[in-house]
Amino acid sequence: MLANSLQLHHWTRPGVKKTDGPGWNMYIENNAVLLEGKDGQHHKSRSTHGVVRWDNGMNIKGIGCEVAEKGLVTLAFADPEFFADHERAMDMCRDMRVLEMNVLWSAQIDTVPTDELLKAMRLAGCQHVDMQLDPDRAVDGLALARKYGFEVRVRNVDGTPYASDRISYSVAEREAVAGRLPGQHAAQFDLAVAYYKARRYSEVMLPLGKAMTLRFPKNELCLNLLACLSAAKHYPDQAAGLLDLAGYGCPHPVVFRNRRLLKSWLESGGDLKGVRLELEPESGALTG
Repeated sequence: MLANSLQLHHWTRPGVKKTDGPGWNMYIENNAVLLEGKDGQHHKSRSTHGVVRWDNGMNIKGIGCEVAEKGLVTLAFADPEFFADHERAMDMCRDMRVLEMNVLWSAQIDTVPTDELLKAMRLAGCQHVDMQLDPDRAVDGLALARKYGFEVRVRNVDGTPYASDRISYSVAEREAVAGRLPGQHAAQFDLAVAYYKARRYSEVMLPLGKAMTLRFPKNELCLNLLACLSAAKHYPDQAAGLLDLAGYGCPHPVVFRNRRLLKSWLESGGDLKGVRLELEPESGALTG
């Protein structure tokens, strides 16, 4: 059904484009950034993030059409109702794969997910889960989420965060996740980043190549990681070229940070001094 006037008033705000469909509502969040062209002129990039709200049902095919039409690469399912019925949620995830909706997305959850649900979500492109659970259930939910390598935020039922509400992964854990999900692009990308952070540079390219072959949606992050690898091997000019390529479209903010860092480093004579440059590999695929 279409949103009523109250919902329209709540969701329509400056910088937001809104669309409706039967049983769902989506607005396109304005995450456009200013890009500087080679001629020195600035222009706005396109918005690539959509937020989907629950409205007593959903039509994943309609959402898929919006994703394709708007060129979205990230989505946020902003209401836990999408995942309250686990069988329905798994059907949605299967439909997303059938429709080849190649997006990274986040989910709000207020019930303990099953192993089957989390696996289906991850295979469908879910990268981040925000769980709101009581302490006993939070332990179970977190353990299951770790199995599939999610970015996780865990809060109590009243919304207050736990002492450690964000988690990190070791290289061995990332290897295990990639082994469980060999055809999932984000799991391969996460492993490549883990190898880079551990300075296991010779191992980065295999999972990164898999991620790119599997069409990881945020190609600029793949190029950024290649630039980081080039800088680590002391090829700053190659790193600069890769960061320039990563700057097209709607790049992640980490690309701009690394371009500024590389420029400043070169201007200060870092390359001539033989000082090794360390660029940031990524800052979360759903940020920015």
